[in-house]
Amino acid sequence: MIILSLIESIYIIYMFNYFKTEKYLSHPFDVFTKKIDFIDHSEKDNHICSLGNLVGYLLAIWFIVRHSIDKKTVKKYNKIIIYGVLVGCIMTNINALLYFIPIIIIENYLVSLWIPSNTSTEGEIKKG
Repeated sequence: MIILSLIESIYIIYMFNYFKTEKYLSHPFDVFTKKIDFIDHSEKDNHICSLGNLVGYLLAIWFIVRHSIDKKTVKKYNKIIIYGVLVGCIMTNINALLYFIPIIIIENYLVSLWIPSNTSTEGEIKKG
């Protein structure tokens, strides 16, 4: 599972910080985001704002650090973090949303295998 987290970390850092594209998918809230430098993504090569650049690094750190935390805590905070970023992408930047879709797929399907929903607080599987 740590290898998958490393792959996710490399991917999100690359896509949110270094990937370059000429395709810019306009968002209805661009009118507002262009007025604030920290969240303006219209003139960037990858169309990710400074906040998104920072989020990319913070997500990568989370993907690695979560392996040293108990699974119950990870399950709780992982959903908050992943869906928080998803909502942020939906509300501000279509390019970021497209870059984030593979992370959503991995987190929803593969991480659920790593942290079964029937895991008790003591780490034992509940019966029946």
